[in-house]
Amino acid sequence: MDKTYFELAYDATKLALEDANKNGAEITHKDLESTVYGIYNELFERQFMPDIFINSYIGMNNKPGTRIASGGATGGYTVRMAYAEVASGLSDLCLCLGVEKCNDCYDEKTGTTTPEVLNAIAYSADMTYEYPMGMMAASSYVSMVNAHFEEFGNPTEDQMAYVSMKNHGNAMLNPIAQSPMKISLDDVLFSRIICHPFKLLDCCLYSEASAALILASEEKVKELKIEKPIWITGVGAANTDCFIGNREEIGRLYSNIYAAKAAYKMAGLDYNKIKEQIDLAELHDAFSGHYLS
Repeated sequence: MDKTYFELAYDATKLALEDANKNGAEITHKDLESTVYGIYNELFERQFMPDIFINSYIGMNNKPGTRIASGGATGGYTVRMAYAEVASGLSDLCLCLGVEKCNDCYDEKTGTTTPEVLNAIAYSADMTYEYPMGMMAASSYVSMVNAHFEEFGNPTEDQMAYVSMKNHGNAMLNPIAQSPMKISLDDVLFSRIICHPFKLLDCCLYSEASAALILASEEKVKELKIEKPIWITGVGAANTDCFIGNREEIGRLYSNIYAAKAAYKMAGLDYNKIKEQIDLAELHDAFSGHYLS
């Protein structure tokens, strides 16, 4: 938390380059031809156009940089844009870099950062009708979860709690995880109510962190003699109606389905047999109930 957002970005870039070189790449930041930045919210950084400051700090002056901001999908869209940068032939070596710096949002009245952070996220809601009625991140997600429960009888509060137990438990295997905890079902169920049925331990934390990937064209991979490249075989994206009441169903995010189908099709996977073809899925986990709806 004592670092600036561009220092966090530097750390992730450095680690990505070191990791690539362990795999035989032998590259430096000078070899990177472009960068795609994932930075959701200027209010977190207290800086409009924070990407241009990162661009200079990591030594990418006089090279193209593109900023992506798409809410909780910012990370996914940033990878997609970096993929497009390479697949189009504009770059053979592209840095994909995400960074967020939330704790600089300080509320002098309460002496905490949480109200300002939540307010900054709430600005992503419709400012004409939804925000004045109290729409926040938790309430926007919980309306979908409750609608899904009314129609299908799930997710139950126990099912949601098991997701939280699994995720915090998995974090104990990661030495740099933010909140590794061995928690019980009751720990989750009796944690503080945030927005029914979401409890405190059903909700993700806001984070000060950064992450980076280096994407290379197939020709560049061969040139660098990378030993074990990871190939991107399918990408998909879809945006839903910004007003929850206008969506096909309130209890489902069909944009997730459309995006997944597009990625599966591009990768040559059969949507109807996907459980047999996918070994691991990593989902955006803003709130545990959203996994199940």
